[in-house]
Amino acid sequence: MPIGLDSYSFHRLLGELRPGEEDPGTRLADGGVAVITEARSLGVDGVSLETCFLEPPGRLDVEALRGAARPLELVLAWGAPNGLELGSREAPLRDLLAWIGVASDLGCTTMRIVAAGPVLRARAAAELPNLVAPLKRAAAHARAAGLELALENHGDLTAAQVAELIERVEDDALGVCFDTANALRVGDDVLEAARLLANDVRMVHLKDCEPLDGVADPVAGPRSVPFGEGVVPLRGVLEVLPPHVLICVELGQLGPGHVDERALVRQALDWLRELDTPAAENVERAAGLT
Repeated sequence: MPIGLDSYSFHRLLGELRPGEEDPGTRLADGGVAVITEARSLGVDGVSLETCFLEPPGRLDVEALRGAARPLELVLAWGAPNGLELGSREAPLRDLLAWIGVASDLGCTTMRIVAAGPVLRARAAAELPNLVAPLKRAAAHARAAGLELALENHGDLTAAQVAELIERVEDDALGVCFDTANALRVGDDVLEAARLLANDVRMVHLKDCEPLDGVADPVAGPRSVPFGEGVVPLRGVLEVLPPHVLICVELGQLGPGHVDERALVRQALDWLRELDTPAAENVERAAGLT
């Protein structure tokens, strides 16, 4: 499976502290080349850059990003924190269309987008129809630019609501970015949500996390934990999703106290690589034959 890294894993190092998190006291230089450099050092296949940590389209150094990323698969992840704001305003759509142009200039083939965010979750059911027109327009714009859009379940929409939007937009340029922890946050059965959306998944944000019990802040969400130690059925999800899509490690809420996000990322990548290693190769390695 292609394995990648989403830059939100380093959100504290890029200056964003979620409720309850401790300031690490250090920063990455920027959310573009610096994150790509981190990704390359980890030997991943791709890197997803959250546009909220990048310069705006008019000031972004496209050539520097494209050169730094080569030959990694480069994805732009647009929309944090509230994306299209459930279609309630025109300005977010204009911003998305501008970023689609940037993604095309960067040579991206996939771009993650979001309809809203956890803070707007209560409005999602009533305002879902308002998203159809802007998503149609965005999909047409992306198709003309040679891109596929991947709509994420962003702690705003259930898998069923995402599936409804995909069906109503009726454009192959619009698919899904499936986020495991966000499915849990909106009350979905994570494995059933993955099955429902599997045919439309273009990329994955893979997280493991603690149970939702006792999570007081719906925006912060449950704390990310090492892969395989939380409540998300990671193995089952990966088994039902297409094998060719980019699986991006992403960390969410990191919780209080000292947290080493780089160590969590390395553990997650090791876990995925071990999972992706054929059993025979594991046996040979254990025997010292490879």
